[in-house]
Amino acid sequence: MVEENDIVEFLKAQGGQASLSEIAEGLNMPKYGPKSAYALLQSLKNKGVVERRGELWALTIEEAKPKPVEKPVEAAAQPQLQAAAPEIESLVRAMAQTLAEAMRSARTPADEWELATKPMTTRIEEGEEKLSTLVLKPDEAVEAKKPLLGFPTGTFIDQLFLTPDGKSLGGIPICGQFAITGLPGAGKSILVEEIAVRVAASGRKVLYATAEDTWKSATPRFDLQSRLKQKADILGLDWNKIRGNLFVLDTVAYPELRDWNTFAETYRYVAEKEKIELAIIDSVTVLEAYRGALKYRVMELARYNQVHGITALYVNQRSSEVWDSYDMAGGIGLAHNLDGTIIVDYGRVYWYDQQVDLGVDRGEFVRIVRVLDCRMCNFERRRIRVDITKDGFLRAIEPIPKTPEAEK
Repeated sequence: MVEENDIVEFLKAQGGQASLSEIAEGLNMPKYGPKSAYALLQSLKNKGVVERRGELWALTIEEAKPKPVEKPVEAAAQPQLQAAAPEIESLVRAMAQTLAEAMRSARTPADEWELATKPMTTRIEEGEEKLSTLVLKPDEAVEAKKPLLGFPTGTFIDQLFLTPDGKSLGGIPICGQFAITGLPGAGKSILVEEIAVRVAASGRKVLYATAEDTWKSATPRFDLQSRLKQKADILGLDWNKIRGNLFVLDTVAYPELRDWNTFAETYRYVAEKEKIELAIIDSVTVLEAYRGALKYRVMELARYNQVHGITALYVNQRSSEVWDSYDMAGGIGLAHNLDGTIIVDYGRVYWYDQQVDLGVDRGEFVRIVRVLDCRMCNFERRRIRVDITKDGFLRAIEPIPKTPEAEK
């Protein structure tokens, strides 16, 4: 079994740094999962032995330096060392001052994923044959254009995504990665719960990761499973069909799933084994092991889902008092990693464009749903007034408006 010392020795043999793939292949071990190359590297990073430099893992300066061989001090040399002590102390103090000044003037990287500038100044060493395989060219016209398809959720948000001529797409753009953001209590979880049961009842496979509530509780608590069963009963959906198509990752009952390696491995296992078509993460805060990790975790999930044809909804929280905006946990960088943002929020209307969209007076309290952006297709740009019904559903309380193009 590969241990941490094996990775350290491998890095030393590689000149002090190597990529995750090189380490995994060189030591014949998995890249991800328990006792994987990634897990051992994270452990070494926490101990200060290695650090992340772009796509490479490198030994820290202290680890890369050769260890000095300590020699026993002869008794006769003790008087000479004592005499030289003041001079050595002065030299050490000067070196410490120089190092401190150098550290103050050094530019700190924006984050651990900042791209190194060195590769852009070195000469091209890889052969033309290898590099040319990484450069893509557009397909023939017939093959280049895929049809724009919608992934039906069975809810009113299907009407918010449009074709180029303004007609309803009939669902979220298929394989799209969308954030659903807003203040707690706005109705985000209520919306994705309904989507989960409707899509599973339609025969499609759904993976539901919950970080806000346990799926099944041994206590009298009206848990998440009970709420979904209630929704299915109200909607007249077949619970047995839902049972066959819904798969749950409960990070509340199983805290080991909050470890990113375990979560990613389990997610991939279910997605590939069951051919998952829709993934719901409620909420993405389960992925944030340390400050700043959230956008990278979501980016990794989104890339995986795109490659494997999985449509995904990432429930997120509003991070400021400014409602109806991009302000979300993880920052605007998280939104850039996804295909679009759906706002489910509430607040008091103050801006003129909000008054026009919603047809309400200034200062009135409203709940809204709005597609803030979508890179994959056209979308309804108006804010839609919604409310939470007594039986626990998020519903539009006005007809979804049509665009001028669709009314012609």
